[in-house]
Amino acid sequence: MKGIYLYILFLMAFSVNGQKIDNYSFIKLYLTNEKSQVLLVKYDGQWEIAGDRYNETVSIREFVNGIANDMGVIIGNVQLCGLFTQKWQGKSPLTLMQYYKANFIRGDLKVPADCTDIKWFSFDEAIKIIPYSIMTSMMQQIKKYPSKVIGAAFERYKDANNVSQYRTIEDFYIMN
Repeated sequence: MKGIYLYILFLMAFSVNGQKIDNYSFIKLYLTNEKSQVLLVKYDGQWEIAGDRYNETVSIREFVNGIANDMGVIIGNVQLCGLFTQKWQGKSPLTLMQYYKANFIRGDLKVPADCTDIKWFSFDEAIKIIPYSIMTSMMQQIKKYPSKVIGAAFERYKDANNVSQYRTIEDFYIMN
């Protein structure tokens, strides 16, 4: 298992001459405060967990701290809590989704540059307001298994109304 983690980290961290390389890896930050509220940002009119495409030449820790910094907060106890692949139907390559959880330490919330709002929500409110079933399912798994790394695999496709849907390839499972 340790070998898999090292291989994934190697692939994500690899760059040529300090230049960004194109990959399909995203990092999401599941951030909670002392009231167990979840911090969400509004991106493209939808509430979601903050995150960004990871194709930087910085470490994962620096990248996650950068996501927090963009929201005006300092975080602690950062832990990997989820890894899953997502494939667009009929296309390649796969997208590797990494979920990290952290605790809010301090700061004054600020709206990240590419977002329109930021706000703390109770867990139940967050689950209701986030329109992405994969994200809310992952949040539920993180809450259910707080000290575990959760894995899964999904295929993404557009339905007849051009709305993104997901088909489970490998249901959620515990990796450690």
